[in-house]
Amino acid sequence: MVAINEMARSHRMKQPKTIDTYVVNLERSEKRRSEMSTKLDALNIPYEFFDAVDGRIENHPLFVRYSERSALKHYGFELAPGELGCYASHFLLWQLCVEKDKPILILEDDIEFNFNFNSAYELAVQKIHEYGLLRLSGHKIRKYAICEEIRELKIVRFKRGPHGTSSYALSPLAAKKLISKAEVWYEPVDVHLDRFWSHGVESFGIQPFPVSHVATSEADSEIWQGKRRGSRPKEFKKNTRFIRLNDSLWRFFVNIPYIGRWKHN
Repeated sequence: MVAINEMARSHRMKQPKTIDTYVVNLERSEKRRSEMSTKLDALNIPYEFFDAVDGRIENHPLFVRYSERSALKHYGFELAPGELGCYASHFLLWQLCVEKDKPILILEDDIEFNFNFNSAYELAVQKIHEYGLLRLSGHKIRKYAICEEIRELKIVRFKRGPHGTSSYALSPLAAKKLISKAEVWYEPVDVHLDRFWSHGVESFGIQPFPVSHVATSEADSEIWQGKRRGSRPKEFKKNTRFIRLNDSLWRFFVNIPYIGRWKHN
């Protein structure tokens, strides 16, 4: 809760009614751009498109941060070009958040908005400086502790990160922390986002999730590898048992304040 208080103290201005919203979209994905415009216009949410880094066709300067050796050691796979492009796109938005010194809402372009999105949007605008990170979607079902209940919505703290970067709100202070621990890239950006015990940005979110990820197969996604990736080498679990034990211990220690409060989704 110290991190929450730190973020709250840094915010003394009048609460805005909107949050700068960026839709991550590849220039070649014209259909997705058109579909997202239709959806967001219907919701009456101000937004702009952010040209994503296309890892499949460009060698972006940020890719020098990627370490294949570290990826194989810590993650068990090399990162695919699409994963590098995704990481770079979100990293650039974190930098933009810090430069503008304003919170932002990041949306990927393969999502659907659920019935409670407008209410969740208003809540995110209200609470982002207090919590730092508010995840509006997740790929995995995780246990959580309830922090606040506001009408039909709950702000929760996840026991483990829910994976995915489809939709989340971020404060400048939290963005700085994510950037500071991303000097070397060795895992997908959503796995980095999940590492709250490492970078200090706790994994808060809004429940029920107001955003759903649409892609359900490798064919639908620019990033998801699925069966194309195969299995990790047999030696991986053996060689990384101490790394994984260290992660588990740090996650446990950071989760101690929430013991006894975990609930099932």
